[in-house]
Amino acid sequence: MENNDEVVIRRTGQSGLEAFLRNADPDPPHDWACDGYRSSEEYLFWSRKVCGLACLQSLLHGWTDVRLSMGELLALAIEWGCYVMEPSGKVHGLLYRPFMAWVSSQFGFTCQLVERTPIQISARDVRPGQVMIASVSPEIRDPNTIEPLQGGHLVLMYAVDDGEVRFHNPSGYSHNSDSVSLPMHMFERFHANRGILVGRAS
Repeated sequence: MENNDEVVIRRTGQSGLEAFLRNADPDPPHDWACDGYRSSEEYLFWSRKVCGLACLQSLLHGWTDVRLSMGELLALAIEWGCYVMEPSGKVHGLLYRPFMAWVSSQFGFTCQLVERTPIQISARDVRPGQVMIASVSPEIRDPNTIEPLQGGHLVLMYAVDDGEVRFHNPSGYSHNSDSVSLPMHMFERFHANRGILVGRAS
């Protein structure tokens, strides 16, 4: 996440969200090899699509001794059907049900699908040992965005205290990606009323 500022997410009319490099550097400074990618091109292709895996990686680091690179997690996720690529190159995912089956089977986490549920309700289940990978708009990195979208990005919501939602944002700016706090009513503007509750293995 220390290189997040290389990638800027913006709103664009009918096309929705577009990601572009702030500097058109053909060889970005990100150490893609250490992240387990086979090339800088592979890193650039997947970097906007692995927010859910970044949430999982945080849980593995916090709850287990498992240390897998993003490239390794991505390979496993594709094997389990969490991402599906069309011949055109379009990627579908992160697909919740295959993801839940994978992390339950391989890492022993409990998973519960959350659908059509306002954040005020689903947040009640967030507690020590149980978090929510929540679907929000990438625009949540700029909380003052007017008329934001809802959904399209995943963040790791780990606490709710006195109406404040605390979460990790894999696509946050470098100064606010590790730990973000927003009032519930502000978080709600970006939330798509869906996600996955993930519990620590007993």
